[in-house]
Amino acid sequence: MKNIGTELYSIIEQKKLVKKEIADKLGITPVYLSAIMKKESIDCKLLERICKVIGVSPAYFFDDYAGGDATIPPYTDNSEKSNPNEKKLLQQLLEEKERTIKILLNERNQQ
Repeated sequence: MKNIGTELYSIIEQKKLVKKEIADKLGITPVYLSAIMKKESIDCKLLERICKVIGVSPAYFFDDYAGGDATIPPYTDNSEKSNPNEKKLLQQLLEEKERTIKILLNERNQQ
């Protein structure tokens, strides 16, 4: 997984976005947004909220993203178009990824 904070900072700079506006849309303070951008990893739900605001797919932050580092994929929210079963499966997948990330981070911290 990529360093979330570094990548967020890079995307925001690339897109010439205003951090205060992003923070306002997220309902957080600019100071907290700056703190997030200094972290190596964050909660997946928070990452998804940020991605919606800055217009980037959450998939970009994972190493297995097929688009590579050169492109920043747009965020598309198809939740209204998807069926309930698909939404449930996607939620389960997200929860499983969160568990995997926590396990990997715990293993890394124990080394």
